[in-house]
Amino acid sequence: MRTIFPYLGPADYTFLAEVIRSPFNVHDDALLVRRAAEYEQSESEEALVVLQAAFEDAIRYLGSSELAYHYRRATVGEGGVSFRLIVEDVARVLGVRVRRTAPVDEMVADLAATYATVAFGKMDRESQQQMLTELGIDHEQAARFLRRSAGVFAIPVLLQAFNAVVVEALIKRVIFGAIARFIGSRLAGQLFAFLAGRLPWWVNWVGPVAWAGSIGWTATDLQGPAYRKTVPVVLYLGLCVVRDRGIEAVSSFDR
Repeated sequence: MRTIFPYLGPADYTFLAEVIRSPFNVHDDALLVRRAAEYEQSESEEALVVLQAAFEDAIRYLGSSELAYHYRRATVGEGGVSFRLIVEDVARVLGVRVRRTAPVDEMVADLAATYATVAFGKMDRESQQQMLTELGIDHEQAARFLRRSAGVFAIPVLLQAFNAVVVEALIKRVIFGAIARFIGSRLAGQLFAFLAGRLPWWVNWVGPVAWAGSIGWTATDLQGPAYRKTVPVVLYLGLCVVRDRGIEAVSSFDR
């Protein structure tokens, strides 16, 4: 997963550390939060290396049962399953397909973008119309697009109908709504407010009120408590790749 680290800044690590934190984890989440705070304060290369090692360990722990994690730690010196397997597992839970042979940064970006379009497609027509108009699309243009789309909302289709800024905003709204549902609206409100103060890209077109309104559109039945951590973490990582590379670049990945 180290190929994804270049897409993350100090605020991203802090956000993810707070998402991962849980009183029920055997893994030392408090240490991860401290490492993230130390890096955000210093932004030193030394603090970053320590944080990335702690972050990778935490993610691999979340993707494993506690027994498997500690068994691997004792026998081969490292705990948890591979990040690629975690991404595949999250994709299965969310009901989307990923390219298993792709680089992991492309995998998470594909997963986030695909999940957003699938979730958008599952909304009722009124909710779809509302989201598009809130993103600045003329009411009649949005209605015409929804009539002609016949329920097909793949990224190339959206890009053909709207500009990249609108498509990225739509993806952000759906993904942040999903994250809020998975981690709880109270924690989500605190973390989104934190991001809004440090990463303006996240709030362009999508304010806190819109995030709150999106929560009901992203219902997913999760099969275990670990997914309440791995799903939002993987979706957020995919969104970070989209943020850095742009949705037009993501949509052109070799498929």
